[in-house]
Amino acid sequence: MNPTILDLEAANIELDQLSKNALKVVERLQEKGYQALLVGGCVRDLMLGRIPKDFDVCTNATPEQVKRVFNRNGRIIGRRFKIVHVRFGYEVIEVATFRAGADDRDSVAHHEMNESDEGQLLRDNVYGTIEEDVNRRDFTVNALYLDPIKGEVIDYLGGIADINAQRLISIGDATTRFREDPVRMLRVVRFAAKLGFEMEHDALDIIENEGRLLSHVSPARLFEEVLKLFHGGAAHKTYLMLREFGLFKYLFPFTDQIALAGDEGLPELALQNTDRRIHEGKPVIPAFLFACMLWDPVKADAQVLMEDGTKEHQAWRVAMHDALRDQNQYVAVPRRLADIILDIWNIHFHLIRRSPRHIKTNLANRRFRAAYDFLLLRTQVHEVDEEIAEWWTQIQTLDKEARNEMISELSARRHEEREDQVSGQEPNGNSIDYQPQVDEYGVPVPSVNKPQQRRQKVHKKRHKKRGQRKTNRRGQGHNPNQQGASAQDGSPPKEGAKRRSKRRSKSHKKRARNRNQDDSQGRFVNARPKDDLGVFSSSDADMKKVKVRRKKKISLDDAPRSNASDKGNSSVF
Repeated sequence: MNPTILDLEAANIELDQLSKNALKVVERLQEKGYQALLVGGCVRDLMLGRIPKDFDVCTNATPEQVKRVFNRNGRIIGRRFKIVHVRFGYEVIEVATFRAGADDRDSVAHHEMNESDEGQLLRDNVYGTIEEDVNRRDFTVNALYLDPIKGEVIDYLGGIADINAQRLISIGDATTRFREDPVRMLRVVRFAAKLGFEMEHDALDIIENEGRLLSHVSPARLFEEVLKLFHGGAAHKTYLMLREFGLFKYLFPFTDQIALAGDEGLPELALQNTDRRIHEGKPVIPAFLFACMLWDPVKADAQVLMEDGTKEHQAWRVAMHDALRDQNQYVAVPRRLADIILDIWNIHFHLIRRSPRHIKTNLANRRFRAAYDFLLLRTQVHEVDEEIAEWWTQIQTLDKEARNEMISELSARRHEEREDQVSGQEPNGNSIDYQPQVDEYGVPVPSVNKPQQRRQKVHKKRHKKRGQRKTNRRGQGHNPNQQGASAQDGSPPKEGAKRRSKRRSKSHKKRARNRNQDDSQGRFVNARPKDDLGVFSSSDADMKKVKVRRKKKISLDDAPRSNASDKGNSSVF
């Protein structure tokens, strides 16, 4: 196999564009006598004039040999494909060994190369030469090698010509390639959306038919692919293509069920916002993306819980936790990321309430900006009042004195609203239409507000108990000295002490019964029906408690794909 070799000048690449740490890895391996080159997307992006997100190195050294070269800086990871991560501070250089040809798989051991019944490679740790490795890659534009020491680009399969023609060509049979690694179908969409390359039509037909193979990919691996799909600067276009080819339902099935084709909901607005921030050089966080993607299922589930009698705050809490738990079956959300997602949701609820006592605390919260952006997106889809979003936008731009004045005005307005609510429920003595309340004998009854009534009841109850204790002591001839003497002598306690102990025991039992009551006011209420596929029932026999809710699972193989044509038949919550 005779490769085409270009120097860096002809390839429009400068050494200053390369990562210094990637150069160190290549130099170190070549000094030890190994073959080492930069490979893949970094070479392609450099030739297109783009800045690569990461740099990958390939070598003929085994992972164990690479580990010995870099000692503590190197770490072997992966079971399916063994690779080495060489860490330089926050930058990680991925080093992979040349793969051998997959033609004669029966001649190698089962623990070295193994595939599933669908043709997916479960293990591929057979090493070969660079000529064999080039045929194991997915597309010709990703099969380019760069030797920074010699200053040349090596092309075995015409990848340079395909870059100039802006097309994606699979290496070998496309069906076999996609079955070996179903994630390649997601990469086709990502490259087509990000680079604007055109994919061969036969491969697009295969993607539509073989998309179900993505359900066999581990959720942890799909999480990494989701970040690459939506953090590359073309998130919205990628999302539309995933929906078009029926791949989105394998990543976010609950969102796909609710999303309506042709309408711009929260996911679409969030992806457009992500693209805008990336193009402006602003940071983006994965937690915000997942918070927006999963919000519609959370909202739908919370509505179901509230209709089944759950309190509002508990319904939202359960729905948020269950959405993250169920999503982990398809795309794994790390625990550290799940905590941030919950913070964004919870803080945005605080922003909607605008409690005057918590305004400054919310502004100082490190998740405030993400929660505020989430609030703005909900405002754009008309789920939150615009006045609330404008209020938070304004208060961020003011100094301390003006900010305190806004909080005072909000507090005064809240006080007036509460008074209006009370005046609407009870007669107002200053009103012209005031009609005093009278009892059955026609005697006017003074109006007392509910907090005052509660305080009076508590005071009467305490006074009554205090009087009962005094009566008991008088009736028994209470004498502190005699009581102490009897206690020291080991005599049984007085009758009054027994009665008090009995009352306390009854009180504890009563509180325990209240805690265990299975009604709408209890701690754990009936909230989840037995049928998790959408058939809801209100009968007590068919209900599940919140704390024992089962995971929801969607059958993706038979799920219909939502296109713009079935917009009128789509159902939304």
